Amino acid sequence: MTDCPHCTDERAAGAAFCESCGRPLATGAPLDVGTDCGACGSAGSVATDGYCDNCGMLAGRPRDHAEADAGPVAAAVTDRGVRHRRNEDAMWLAVRGTEVDVVVCDGVSSSADPEVASGTAAEAAGKALALETGVAAAVRAAAEAVAALAGTGDPRRAASNPACTIVAARVREGEIEYGWVGDSRAYWVPIGAERAEQLTEDDSWATHVIAMGADPQAAWNNPQAHAITAWLGADFGVVEPRTGTLRPEAPGVLVLCSDGLWNYYTEPAAFAEVVLASVRENADLVSAARALVALAVEAGGADNITVALIPIV
Repeated sequence: MTDCPHCTDERAAGAAFCESCGRPLATGAPLDVGTDCGACGSAGSVATDGYCDNCGMLAGRPRDHAEADAGPVAAAVTDRGVRHRRNEDAMWLAVRGTEVDVVVCDGVSSSADPEVASGTAAEAAGKALALETGVAAAVRAAAEAVAALAGTGDPRRAASNPACTIVAARVREGEIEYGWVGDSRAYWVPIGAERAEQLTEDDSWATHVIAMGADPQAAWNNPQAHAITAWLGADFGVVEPRTGTLRPEAPGVLVLCSDGLWNYYTEPAAFAEVVLASVRENADLVSAARALVALAVEAGGADNITVALIPIV
């Protein structure tokens, strides 16, 4: 048994809702990495920290790959990818009927403990959304929680504040409220459409200089293109999230993702094509989310990858 984060009532592990207060509970279970080492072949030698007691190699951490499956309502998958040694992305997905709260965060790799920052932000925002505070307030709650990490007494965190990006959304009666800080994105992909609509605008160097009149192709080819200009962290100061609301007029799919996915599909047409094909060709939503993660891995897996899919009918 664990405690409901809202009313502290005990609830069964894996439950989607608190039987006491009725609020949705976070979903998202890491895959079991097992105890057999794939590096040396030793059986039962992988400890709880993910390292093999026999050869010392890292066999994997539970956070390397996690999934949240809410059936036909929503699904999300996060994965370490190929080149990063750990998964610095984090996600939160909670549902109640057709209501959905979803958060995707991406740790800033150059900061101390980026995976702690993203996990802290996702949890803080998710809990705030469950209290019906609205997306802007949820992002501010996440910002306060991440900023507090710099004051824990750890000199590494004081010297290089833990930091992350965030994109969050809540779906109520067919209306989507979303907000963000950084370059994790939200898209709306109408069924049958040829182009995806990017709902968020990156807080990044490339987006800034393009808005100032720079050639888009040259800007995106610049080594500074992905440098973010806003983030959650003590060194950024007061966070003012940008927000928006969408009431779709036709069925489609709301997609929240980290740059580990959208970096491989920067064109709106290509993004729409892969999302709609994944939804159409897989038996369920979580399989579609897995397929999108697999495409990013096959394309190189240069970054951590997180994707959440929420159909709106």
